[in-house]
Parts: sequence; structure tokens; C-alpha cells
Amino acid sequence: MRAPSTLFLAVPPRAGPSTPRPRPSRLAFLPSPAFPPRASDASRTLSSLRPATALRAARSTATKKKKKNKPAKKQGGGGGFGSAPSTPRKRAESSEGGVRYPDLEPEVVRTLVPPPADADGGAGGALSEEMYDRLEEIYGLERFNFGGEGAIYNAIGVAGAGAEVGSSEAKDDEGSSLFDDILSGGTGRSGHGALDGLLSPTSSSPPISLADVVESAPRPRSGPSATFDLNSIPPFREFRVLHTDPMVLAIDDFFSPEECDEYVRPSLDAEADPDGANPRKPLLLGRSRTVGNDSRSRAQRTSTTWFHHYAGAPALMAKACRLLGLADPRRWEEPQTVRYRRGEKFSWHLDALGPEEVANEEGAGQRVATLLVYLTDLAEGDGGATMFRDLGGGDGPLKVRPAKGSALLFFPAAGGILDAPFDVRTLHCGEAVAEGAADEKWIAQLWLRQREYEPTAPVGNKHVDAFDAIGEYCESARA
Repeated sequence: MRAPSTLFLAVPPRAGPSTPRPRPSRLAFLPSPAFPPRASDASRTLSSLRPATALRAARSTATKKKKKNKPAKKQGGGGGFGSAPSTPRKRAESSEGGVRYPDLEPEVVRTLVPPPADADGGAGGALSEEMYDRLEEIYGLERFNFGGEGAIYNAIGVAGAGAEVGSSEAKDDEGSSLFDDILSGGTGRSGHGALDGLLSPTSSSPPISLADVVESAPRPRSGPSATFDLNSIPPFREFRVLHTDPMVLAIDDFFSPEECDEYVRPSLDAEADPDGANPRKPLLLGRSRTVGNDSRSRAQRTSTTWFHHYAGAPALMAKACRLLGLADPRRWEEPQTVRYRRGEKFSWHLDALGPEEVANEEGAGQRVATLLVYLTDLAEGDGGATMFRDLGGGDGPLKVRPAKGSALLFFPAAGGILDAPFDVRTLHCGEAVAEGAADEKWIAQLWLRQREYEPTAPVGNKHVDAFDAIGEYCESARA
């Protein structure tokens, strides 16, 4: 239940089937204006950001135009602070590898919004209109799960069937989401001191001005248009809202058991025959880059990671694009498989990238979404859960137990604190797999970037090489 002091505008009734329904203002999801400034670092508080974001939100909402079933256009991406206070929580231990993550500041804790009161943690179902509204207004995902019950869009356009991707007809006519404004304000600086500032609350930063909150210029996509039809894949139906803001969703019907096994097999084959001639053989690499340890390096993980060719993972790429409403996979990083043997874990970390990489305007920008797909089952007591330290509602961390075929989606970037373009509330870890667990923990892992991503592994890996395989998968789903 939302606190009475929270500013939240009621969502108007749905319009008829031939007209788009009225949209709530982004201001509906902003926090109550009662945040006290932090004396030691007032420029980093949400209260100091509010006038700029409110101005941008008002302008964006006033100029927004909606049409269902229109061709796909470039998405924003997401992350952002929300609307309601949460009960104070007991902090889980998060001191590993030489860094201790501090407790959230009180004004940040007040932005946490627990799952809906009527949410059943054990049963999946359709998302509510409010959740679709949040996914659009906060995270820039207006075509999320298009065609699903309660979704904003009934279908997604096929880019190759009309205007060329990158043309004026295919571009976004609504401007960027509030997320883009916040994130561009954070990454437009020199890229120095963002992480250290969060881990050292007494540090100072320059005052925030309206110039800090600017719209990032979209970059046209390169290469041929995708012609596969994601509408042939049925919408997802089994959602669980594990946390409202920051949003954490479980999608229980993401993969079939057979698709899980098919995705694990290439990694096992590559391990058994490392010199095999398969051109799509996944590449065994080390740990993935995340925020952790010394505030600019990697968090500690003791697992094994394989990087896949996009063309070798058509089901994952097709369903990931279908879920988030993306016309093609060009913004996704390399698909990965991660194996956690018994006793292995991934310590506390943030998925967002450090400021040096994000500050490169020619690069792909920040990671804006994390998608994990659990490929094996782990029973209660077997460990291996994905744990969010600050999202448990006072009962310890939020724990997500691996369930075969279920996906986990959350948004690691743009927490609303300028000069630190990631959401510190999404601090999480991979719990150690119990020594007596019946199975190992296997996951598929994808990160979505702000802009088109240039893959680096395996050698020769390209998004466009997957288009034919994704098309074949879409046709098989239609049948």
C-alpha cells in the first residue's frame, strides 16, 4: 500500500479498442517532496534533482503521441527512482573482497516500493496496467510484452517491412524517457568520481543545474534491417512482481525445459572438445565486468562463463527482444552461459558499468537492463538464489530461487543521482550453491545497453548473423 503522502495520479480508465488509452504523467511516479537534503552532499539528493526532472517530465508528457500497431522505433532503456516509502530494513551483510557497501541513505530508502499487496509470490499471472505504465514511463519500454493482457501495444512492426531502420519514419517521435535525461546528465561529465562518491558519502560534487539534465542524441542503427516477425512468438503470461521500484520481475514461462537444455549443451560440448571445429562454438572467458571490489573493478565470482555467438542462441535473442519490445537485438551484449558448481557464488555487486566506459560517447553507453534465465532447478535449501540486499522489506534480502525456464528482469542503471548513473538499490549477489545441492546452477545472461553494441567475443560475433536463425525460430513458434 502506498503511503498517503505519496504523489500518485490515478490511471484513467482504458480507452476503446481502436484508440490509445490516456497515459499517466511521469510525475505520478516521483517521490513525495518531503526529502530532507543531506548536509554533507546536498547536490546528490533526489530533492535537488526534482525540479529538473519534473520540468523534463512535464515537457515529455505534453508532447507525447501514441498510436497502436505503428512501426517499431528506438527505445530508451531504463532505471529510475519511484514513489513510495518503505519500512526500514535490516541490512544483509555486504562486505566482501575488500569493499563494504554502505547502507542506503534514508532519502533513498524512502523511494523503495514493495510489490503490490495482492501479489502472490508463488503464482504468476498477467501484469497490471500500473506495471506496464511504470515500464514505459520510468524505464522507456512502451512495447514491453506487446500483445499481452494489459500491454500498451498490440503488436510490433517489422523493421524491414516498411521504413529502413534509422530513417526518419522509424525514429522515436516522443523524445527520450526520463531515464535518458537522468543518465545523460550523469554520463555527460568527465566520468570521474561517480562510484567513489557513492561509496564515500562525505565527498562533494558540483551543484546540479538544468544543463545537467539533457536529452542524449540518438544514434542511427547500422547495417541491414531485421525482417523477422516477433509477433509470431506468443506474449508471456506468467509474471511475478517481486519488487515495484526498483522493478524486479520474474517471467516464469520464458523458456521451456527443452530450450533450457539446448542452451546448456553447447557450453558442455565446448568444454568436452575445446578444439572442435564448430564455427558457433561458445568461447570460455573469465568474469564479467561489474561494479565491485575497489569501486571500479569486478565483483568476485567463482563461476565459469561462456560467451556465445548471437547466431548460436536464436531462442534467447528472439524471446529477449520480444519481452522488452525491441525490433532487433543490436543493443544486447553477447549472450552468456554461466555455471556455478557446488560451493561457487558471485559476491555483492552492481551490474552497471563504471564511468570511464560509459563516458565514451561513441560506445554503447550504460547497461540499462539485466535479463537472467535460470536453466536448472535448485530446491529450497540448495542455495544459488539471486539476492537483492535492500529489497526484502525488512525481512532480510529479497531471494529469488532458480526455477528452470524462469527469467529474472531488473534495471541496474540511472538511479536518479546525477554523476552516478546506476541504481544502487539493485545491489545483489549470487548465493553460494550448497555442497549437497542436487544440481549445479546454470543461467543464461544478457545485458541491454543504451545504444547499439559492438560485440567483442567470440571473434567474428555479429548481431546480424543471427537474423536468419531468429527468423527460423519465429517461424517455428508460429507453427
